[in-house]
Amino acid sequence: MTEPIRVLQLSDTHFLAEGAEAEGGFAYDTSEAFDAVFEHCGANAGGADMVVVTGDIADHGEPDEYRLAASAFARFEVPVNVCPGNHDFDAPFTVGVARPGVSTSRVVEAGPWAFVFVDSNAGGMIVDETGRTIDPSDGSRLHRNGTLGMREAAWIRDVCARTAAQHVFVWVHHPPAPRLQLSFDADYAAEWAATMAGLPKLRGIGGGHTHVPDVYDFHDVPVFVAPSLKHCFDLDAQTWLPPGYRTYEFGADGSVTSDLHLIDDDRWPRRPLGRALISLFRGELTYDDLAEIAARRAQQGS
Repeated sequence: MTEPIRVLQLSDTHFLAEGAEAEGGFAYDTSEAFDAVFEHCGANAGGADMVVVTGDIADHGEPDEYRLAASAFARFEVPVNVCPGNHDFDAPFTVGVARPGVSTSRVVEAGPWAFVFVDSNAGGMIVDETGRTIDPSDGSRLHRNGTLGMREAAWIRDVCARTAAQHVFVWVHHPPAPRLQLSFDADYAAEWAATMAGLPKLRGIGGGHTHVPDVYDFHDVPVFVAPSLKHCFDLDAQTWLPPGYRTYEFGADGSVTSDLHLIDDDRWPRRPLGRALISLFRGELTYDDLAEIAARRAQQGS
């Protein structure tokens, strides 16, 4: 195979059931954002061989949200493969996403490439009295940064060692060591650094989570971060961004190129970020702090 493999990446779709309010209190209409992306790239995903969705499929991890998401993804005429994010509670995600044309496969091999789909929530799961791995019951998953855990890290190393493919690309919700301070977790970065050591086939990582599109290197491996459909930000310009997606070409020689596509129109203006949001992104405020500020402002305006 000499032709490049083409992939379209969506992330952080955060589908909401009709009448539900966005977790966090503010968001784009994610169904409208998906429709705009679909119109932009077409049912054939711009000629892609596959669509990848890197987590936070649903906003609250509710069954109705996954039914809506699965119906949306099934509109593509090419295969769609999905991995979970921190908003994707395990049981409803597992039951609700998969359908003909939409899969939750852990490994997809195509030509000289193996695409490995990692669960970056695995280290935060618990084992119940029956031995099943389940989500914590306190809902802490919603605002959690990534954690691989020993089992997931070992699985990644094993898959990369055993595959006959010449090149490996990892898809994961939480990118390791993002430049967004709010989402940076030193323990998670250390997990990835240890996991990646001695993986000569690894050519790159594609993730989401931050809602800040980016490309950076982590231990000499390129990391590509997709935009979100819920809300999206440019920290350099300190503005909001419209929703969008990434496209990739994976060469037979192991090369990876990626382009960012944003759906610029009047529905999603690039308005300036407020001081509170900038402080949140810098790690100076917590989500709870931001919620208190928003509540105070709402009360003052009433």
